[in-house]
Amino acid sequence: MGLLFHSGCSEKTDVIDLTFVITPLSIAPSVQNGYGSGMNQLAQPDDVELLSDGSMIVTDVNNNRIQHFSSEGLLLNSLSSQDLGLENSEILPTGISKDGGGFIYITLEGAGIVARLNPDLEFDQFIGKKCDIAADSYYKPENDSCLIFPQGVVVAENGDIYVIDMAKKVFENNKVRNFGFRKFKQVKNNGDISYIYDREFADTQEITKVMRKSEGMAISSDQNTLFIAEEKPQKTQFGNISKKRYIAAFDLKNGRFLDRLIGVNIKNDSIIDGYFNDSVEGVCVSGKNLFAVDEKAGKIFIFDVNSGQCKAFIGKKAIFYCDDNSNCVIDGINYNEQTIMAGIAKPHLKNDWRRNELASPDGISAIILADGSRRIAVVDQWNSRVLVYDFDKILHEINL
Repeated sequence: MGLLFHSGCSEKTDVIDLTFVITPLSIAPSVQNGYGSGMNQLAQPDDVELLSDGSMIVTDVNNNRIQHFSSEGLLLNSLSSQDLGLENSEILPTGISKDGGGFIYITLEGAGIVARLNPDLEFDQFIGKKCDIAADSYYKPENDSCLIFPQGVVVAENGDIYVIDMAKKVFENNKVRNFGFRKFKQVKNNGDISYIYDREFADTQEITKVMRKSEGMAISSDQNTLFIAEEKPQKTQFGNISKKRYIAAFDLKNGRFLDRLIGVNIKNDSIIDGYFNDSVEGVCVSGKNLFAVDEKAGKIFIFDVNSGQCKAFIGKKAIFYCDDNSNCVIDGINYNEQTIMAGIAKPHLKNDWRRNELASPDGISAIILADGSRRIAVVDQWNSRVLVYDFDKILHEINL
């Protein structure tokens, strides 16, 4: 299929670096205790969802819990597996999204289900069911509601749910990654809410044919387009020899690929350049703006959602952090992920959040608050915190 769209990303001189212009408003937790299991700590947080009062829900993966922080970063509530009626199971909460009615949806990777919470953050119901099945039987009718290791989730305003099922060993073929994809349609019956697998969507969608490893998703403000981030592309995808990461656009109603890639430059139907060098994780949309996080580069990019033009970026890779397989000894301490988890390395004490020094940023959320102001929240994963930005100030700087 021919690509009809490119972002114009070769015009990199037009992109505004806001790293030293924009300072985060606040962080959560407000008391920086770093990686750990204390009530005011986080351990590899994965995603964040801003609420209309400015508070935020954070999936605290390694602590196996869901945290609710105020806009000032104070802990308001903590939900465990027991609060969801799952006793002491390893739920591993990952993705978060919300619908137009304020209900919250969280993928529980360890439990193989999606949890729905009401606007007061009380448990409402589970969606899907955990199954141990092979890839060739995943889409058989008898397995319609099955999930294996759900990670990415996004929910439309009408309550329809889109889930990425990242069971690497199940869907991997000849060392090429892929994933399962589910859409659950919300059904209302005399005031009762339930969910059914959307088989019509499954029969038409092209998502798993176009993408290879994804987690981050977002829906356009007009509820017509689904954006999905490609985290680890193959060279065979769009002639992508340098394996540049991108965000692909799909029709929300039927899952058809819209021949649109954001974040890369296209020539002769092949990707020749791009912004994302390593791993695109979280994406979100606010009005005409699409935000995307480049995890390993420590950057938050802002694109025009219609033209694909890259407007600006915020952030830089934190010096005091290495990924899982790296070794970077500074002042006698190795700042890789193993030493962070062991409590030996404490990057949050060295990496300055006020200067946007980001260690593996992941989930991202944007919202218009009840008073009309706008906010963006970004998970700074290995610094064990969430950064909150004034989106109105960012727009002001972009439009000067």
